[in-house]
Amino acid sequence: MLWWISGGIVLLSLVVFIAVVMSTAARVRQFGNTALSLQRRLLDGEKRLQPHLARLQQTAEEMQPRLQAMQEQALIIQARRGELEDADQRPASR
Repeated sequence: MLWWISGGIVLLSLVVFIAVVMSTAARVRQFGNTALSLQRRLLDGEKRLQPHLARLQQTAEEMQPRLQAMQEQALIIQARRGELEDADQRPASR
């Protein structure tokens, strides 16, 4: 009689264990499917964004010479202003 009770407990434990494993496997499978879906969406977004990034890079490269010229002009203007300020601060010569 004790063997029957022990066997029943072991069998019931085995059934519960199998149910838990099946449930966990289903969730892991669902997680895997979700991860694949997100991966596909990420790759699709990257493919769509790539031409825009290339255009932005090209625009930035095209603007660089103009920006350097503007920077040089700004430095010249600052130097001239500095010379004018120095001339204003000098004492008047007699």
